[in-house]
Amino acid sequence: MNILEQFVDRLLAEKGIVADSAVMDEYRADLLTRVGERLNAEMVALLPAETVAELNDLLDTDPEPEVLREFFETHVSQYQDVLTRTLADFRTSYLS
Repeated sequence: MNILEQFVDRLLAEKGIVADSAVMDEYRADLLTRVGERLNAEMVALLPAETVAELNDLLDTDPEPEVLREFFETHVSQYQDVLTRTLADFRTSYLS
């Protein structure tokens, strides 16, 4: 289980959402998509202009999340700080 999946599971537990496994799987998938989209938007906004074309080429290949994460780690200054802040902001928004 990757860090985003763990984050989503904690959010659902903190929110107190309880449902049968099929419904929980849908909640997890939806929330994981939303978190991923938020993270990607934050990271893209911080990319140096000269790497945007490289990102577009990468996105054309429908990369695995791990490949995309590695790209952002390489090209976004202070990646870990941005990741931490974005997840904290998402958590606050989701739980309020």
